[in-house]
Amino acid sequence: MKWVTECRPHVDRCASAWFIRRFVDPQAEFAFIRRGEPVPRGLTPYDLPGVRFGHRNGQVTFDVLLREYPQKTRGLTKIAHLVRDIDLGEFRLAESRGLDTLLYGILLTESDDVRVLERTAPLFGALLRYYEDEAQA
Repeated sequence: MKWVTECRPHVDRCASAWFIRRFVDPQAEFAFIRRGEPVPRGLTPYDLPGVRFGHRNGQVTFDVLLREYPQKTRGLTKIAHLVRDIDLGEFRLAESRGLDTLLYGILLTESDDVRVLERTAPLFGALLRYYEDEAQA
């Protein structure tokens, strides 16, 4: 599948892309459009206004994807809380400021949005591992 979202991805778009590649389609490709541009034919939009895989009822795109493609893991639920906390600007969780800072740092040092997704994916993989190990303790 080829997915499309708004350029300059931050927490929800990056986490959602990681989730898609890890749990939905390992061969997924990603394209980017500017805000307000039409979605190209044949691409699946995510984290854009009014699309199937977008914000709904106080949930962010990552929440919606997790509901559509359920995975039985406590770690993903914790990542969903973290993504929502940052994306909605609440910053209640201890990890939120640190992850937000790392993501912005990657955006500032990487001009290619595909590379942003590649560079942020290991962060979400590491968080999953950490939260899964934490759940076992």
